[in-house]
Amino acid sequence: MQNQTFLVTGATSGIGRLLVITLVSLGANVAFCGRSEQKMASLLEELNTDSSKLFYETFDLTDFERIEQFVSGVISKFGGIDVLVNNAGLNSSRAKTQDLTLSDLAWMTKVNMYAPFVMMREVANQTMLAKKQGVIINIMSTVCQFSNEGIGAYTASKSGFDGLSKVFRKEVRESGIKVCNLYPGGVDTEFRESKRPLYLEPNDVVEAILFMAQQSDKASVDELVIRPKIEKNYS
Repeated sequence: MQNQTFLVTGATSGIGRLLVITLVSLGANVAFCGRSEQKMASLLEELNTDSSKLFYETFDLTDFERIEQFVSGVISKFGGIDVLVNNAGLNSSRAKTQDLTLSDLAWMTKVNMYAPFVMMREVANQTMLAKKQGVIINIMSTVCQFSNEGIGAYTASKSGFDGLSKVFRKEVRESGIKVCNLYPGGVDTEFRESKRPLYLEPNDVVEAILFMAQQSDKASVDELVIRPKIEKNYS
């Protein structure tokens, strides 16, 4: 990890926060972003590290122009991006499909599909394609593989990005870029309304991300599913 540059979205809480802390401890250059000024300040206080190894901004990922500017800033500081971890996402509406509003569906599609697509596109176009190397790790969900009642908008938005990234994987493979999709099942983070102690810990997912990022040039972990042992909602 020493001197590799990682870009992590959704970095101020849960999996993203732990991933940033871990990467810094391993000596990586770490660029990261999140929406909350308060959570960002808390993360920076905990990191308490050499600012030359960090690049961060606080903004809403649905501001697509800011994504382009942020990626450019990371490249200006570190000279490129070796690994993108598209981690940010949300599930802001739980409703039966017949009760789902277009505004809720549109918002989750914007956050869970459009924003990570723009981030993936900009990182590829601004640095990885020219260098003919790089790893893109998209944090999906097992909802891409199993239909659960009451979360139609989340499932549709995540599944849409899943399909898009699978096509992108084939398009950039000959350019030396790996596009890897990670499908976590239930994880016990503040993403959930109540504690789920039998679910995965954030570190379980962080370890899977690092595993995908550290393969040799000849190998790519295209898809990896990680579930808590208690989970049975799969075929």
